[in-house]
Amino acid sequence: MSGAISIKILFLAADPSDASRLRLGQELRNIKEKLRIAKAPEKYQLEQRESVRVGDITQAFFDIEPNIIHFSGHGTSQGELCFENEVGKVQSVKADALAAMFELFAQHVNCVVLNACYSEIQAKAIAQHIPFVIGMNDAIGDQAAISFAVGFYTALAANRSIKDAHKFGCVQIQLQGIPEHLKPVIYVKKDLISDFKSRTERAIPNPFIPQNGRVEDTQRFFGREREMQRVFEVLNSGSSVALIGEEGIGKSSLLWAICQQAVNHLHSPRQSVFLDLNEIDNEEDFYSALCHEVGIAECTGYLLTRNLRQHKNKVLLALDNVGKMTWQGFTRGVRDKLRGLAEGSNAPLKLIFAATEPLNDLFNDSHDQGKTSPLAGICQEEHIQPWNETTMRDFIASRLAGTSVRFTEEEIVQLLKESSGHSRKLMQRCYRIYARYTGGGE
Repeated sequence: MSGAISIKILFLAADPSDASRLRLGQELRNIKEKLRIAKAPEKYQLEQRESVRVGDITQAFFDIEPNIIHFSGHGTSQGELCFENEVGKVQSVKADALAAMFELFAQHVNCVVLNACYSEIQAKAIAQHIPFVIGMNDAIGDQAAISFAVGFYTALAANRSIKDAHKFGCVQIQLQGIPEHLKPVIYVKKDLISDFKSRTERAIPNPFIPQNGRVEDTQRFFGREREMQRVFEVLNSGSSVALIGEEGIGKSSLLWAICQQAVNHLHSPRQSVFLDLNEIDNEEDFYSALCHEVGIAECTGYLLTRNLRQHKNKVLLALDNVGKMTWQGFTRGVRDKLRGLAEGSNAPLKLIFAATEPLNDLFNDSHDQGKTSPLAGICQEEHIQPWNETTMRDFIASRLAGTSVRFTEEEIVQLLKESSGHSRKLMQRCYRIYARYTGGGE
């Protein structure tokens, strides 16, 4: 799952003082150990809440937005789960109440494990809203419950499906010689995952990767065609461009796509050079990287100007994360130099930047001399706005087109609301929902 965000596991433990004592700490330690030695330990993020009261549950869900919830504690023969009250004694919660709460968090949660006695009743109710829910169909002993958790998370950490992990948990109970391996039962939300899906269908990679950073696959670039057209109009008019927008709005991907398309859209050909300033330490490093990418001898000052003017190709220089130039190691001098190289219709450089705020605000050191930023003086700003509803819906449909998965209208409306048009947020939330349809894997 390279490039994916972590799968968040929330471990909830309740051991009221007026109930028989459980080895909840041992269960938690064993789960941590299995995730620690996983094939991809960075894939999992385990959070825990102990001595959980009823009022703590929703707050924990809001704080963590978990994908897997594991409850360890007591259950009653009537199917109620036992949490703690203000003084640490039993406060039971009925199945319909807990199911109603899970319905409100269904957009995040993919799996619920109720490692408590008689929790099958709760599991059935919660499975109306959550893709995978595991409960116990009878009273279960401490040792069997811990063994199930060990087997379940060992398999999950080895990238097995949730259904397989349930089977491994049951087998782990058998391996310990405990006659309770039929007590953990799994319920699958049938309208999300059909049992007849082939392994080939389930093996289709999650189409909502990458989760973070710029999209460099031109086939995956989406939704910024109008902005790209305007940028090339400005570049062809002789000006440089600054892409201004919030973090995660899609500036880096647009900047990369412009570099790839420049050969087709610039009236006067230029060699595209892309530099991500997050990979550059200081001003000296910047000049070195620029010369290397252009293909000239390493130089600064007048030699740089001369070598660029004599170079066989004029250059379109794209700078991502240009705000790095405000850090220690960079001076206003490098910005003055870039302005000098970019001025004039026959300039050796044309510039296109990506920044989170207007250049005159970003480089406010210029204000000390009553001047504007030298970069702001040569760039026309293009403000990158969030996607509208139509674009977001088209994006979701285009990514799902090659799969057998289709999101429900309710899920799409929730995605639109949560992402607010930010492409990265939309990508991450779509990733989670798609993973729910395919059992938590890619």
